[in-house]
Amino acid sequence: MISPWNFPLLLGLIDAIPAGCAVLVKPSEVTPRFIEPLTRLVPPELPLRVIEGDGSTGAAMVGLIDAVAFTGSVPTGRLVAEAASRAFIPAFLELGGKNPAIVLTY
Repeated sequence: MISPWNFPLLLGLIDAIPAGCAVLVKPSEVTPRFIEPLTRLVPPELPLRVIEGDGSTGAAMVGLIDAVAFTGSVPTGRLVAEAASRAFIPAFLELGGKNPAIVLTY
């Protein structure tokens, strides 16, 4: 799981928790502050690891994993898709959402 800067904890774990297999989560390099508290909360026997790093870390992950889930920008998503296709692994991409949210109160 490569999660974005805006909701790194939620979007990094929403697919990781129900995965049913070992998961490696790499959040955006601009939001590393939640990694240490999260790693203290995750029991060591669970197959969930969170790592820090920039785009080069994410690129290196693709050669070591069986599938990639990426949430982020379209340009970076293209790079992830290309790397996944070269490694012949599935890529699940959620790209470039600039979707508006309307909040109504009454």
